[in-house]
Amino acid sequence: MSSANPLPETCHVYLDLSPLPLQSDDSADLVALSPFTITWGVSNPWDDITPNVLKITLIDQADRFSKSGDLLMGHRLTISPDWGNTATPVNFCLFDGYVTDVQILDHDGGRNRLSVTASDRIYILKTDCRQGPNTNTTANMARGWQWWMQGQTSETVQKWLYYDGVQNYWWPWSIFPTPFSAEQRKSFIDWAQSCRTRQVNSKYQFEIDRTAYISYQSADPKKIPSFEALYLRWTIDTVLTGPRIRTGDDNTDIGVDSRYADAGDVIIDPEPSLSAADEYYTQLEFKYSHRGNGSGYKTVEFNQDGSRSVQVEQSAREGDTCLSIEANWTQYDNQADSDPGKIDFTLAMNTIRESNRRLRLPEVTFRGDRLNQLFMYCRPTVMVFIGSKFERSAPAAYGPWAKIGGTLTYDVTNRKSHWTHKARLFPAVNTKTGTPTCAQMKAMTSTATFADCNWKLGALRYVSKIGEEP
Repeated sequence: MSSANPLPETCHVYLDLSPLPLQSDDSADLVALSPFTITWGVSNPWDDITPNVLKITLIDQADRFSKSGDLLMGHRLTISPDWGNTATPVNFCLFDGYVTDVQILDHDGGRNRLSVTASDRIYILKTDCRQGPNTNTTANMARGWQWWMQGQTSETVQKWLYYDGVQNYWWPWSIFPTPFSAEQRKSFIDWAQSCRTRQVNSKYQFEIDRTAYISYQSADPKKIPSFEALYLRWTIDTVLTGPRIRTGDDNTDIGVDSRYADAGDVIIDPEPSLSAADEYYTQLEFKYSHRGNGSGYKTVEFNQDGSRSVQVEQSAREGDTCLSIEANWTQYDNQADSDPGKIDFTLAMNTIRESNRRLRLPEVTFRGDRLNQLFMYCRPTVMVFIGSKFERSAPAAYGPWAKIGGTLTYDVTNRKSHWTHKARLFPAVNTKTGTPTCAQMKAMTSTATFADCNWKLGALRYVSKIGEEP
C-alpha cells in the first residue's frame, strides 16, 4: 500500500493557469520558491467552514509586481503535481485559489521576493454577500429576506455557485427554511452550514458529522471545482476470510486498500502521548425558529426563539457543557412535519459521544514515499490504522479516524519525499459493529494455517463479520 499511487515528486505552480518556471531563467515570469505550505480544515466537524490557505514565496525576476503588492492581488494560483497527462492544470490539483495578501520582502540576489497568501474558492463563497436567492416564494413575502429557498432548489444553488466559479456541488439538506434578513448580508457558506438536517426514509435527522471542501478530484473539467460534503462515518465491513482480512464492499485485501493505513507507515513523535478531547459535551441543543406575522414592508417574520435539547452523557466532566447548534429550521403551525420534536437526533448524539469517549491520537505525519496519494490531499477522508502501538495499551484509541485538517508542505530539500502532510484527526463513528467470536473462528473451514495469514497486529479488532474464503 505504501508504494501504490504516490504523489509525483515534481510539482508545478501556475499563475492564471500559465506554468511558472521551475528555476530562475531571466524571464519576466515569477519563480516559486520551496518550501510552501497549504493549511486547511477545522478542529471539529461542527466548526465554521474555512478556506484552504496557500503560503508561498515568489521571486519577481522583472520587478513586475514589486512596485506594489496590490498588482498581484486577485490573480489565480494553482498547485499541481506533475501528472503528465491531465487535461488542465486544475484536474487533480492540490490547490487552486486567488491571491488575498502580498508582502514585499528583502532583495534576493538583486531581485525582490514576494510573500504571497492565497485562499481557495470557499473564501469567495464566504465573502460574496450579494442578495441571496429567494425561490418559490412570492415577491411580496420575500421582501427584506435572502436565502428563502423552498421546493426544488438544485438549479438555484447550481447557478449561484457557477457565478463564483464553482461548476458542481453535493451538499445534502432537507429543511423547513428560515431565511436571513437581507440586512445581515449572508453568504452561500452561511446558508450551507446552517442546513443541519436531511430527510432519509421519510424521517428528518440532525447531522453534525460532515465537513465541506472544494474538490478537484475529477478528470472531467466540467465537474471541477466542486463544492462537496463528506460524512465522517466508517461504513465498510471488514471481513475475516480465511488467511486474509478483506473489505466487505469490494473484497480488497486491507493490506493494499488505501482506506486502511499501516501504522508503521505513519510518522509520530518518538515519545507520543494521548489526550482526551478538548471539549466534553453532556448536552446537545438544536436552536430553531418560529414564523410569525410581520408589519410594515415585511409580511412575515422569523424569530429564532425555539430550542430542543437532549442529554448526551449522564456523567459530567467539570460540570455540564452544551453544544449549541443554530439550525436552518422553522416550526410552522400548519405543518406537522416541521415539529422539531420529530427530528431524529441519533446521528448527532453518536457523533458527540464518539468525540467525548475516544482519546485523541498525537499529531501524525503522512509522507509521500510511505503512503498513497489520497492521504496527501487537503480534504477530509476517513481511515483505519492497522497495527497501531496504542492498540493494546489504550482501548479508547480504537476505531476509525477522520482527517479533518492539517498542513501540507512541499520542500525539495527533503530527501525521502518532497511531500509531508501533518494531519489533525477526529474520531469517526463506526456504523459497522461486531467482532468474530472464538466459536466462529473455530468453525471456519479454511485449510489455511496461521503461518499463511497476513493479518496485521490488531487487525482483527476491526473485523465486523465472518465471510467465505474467496
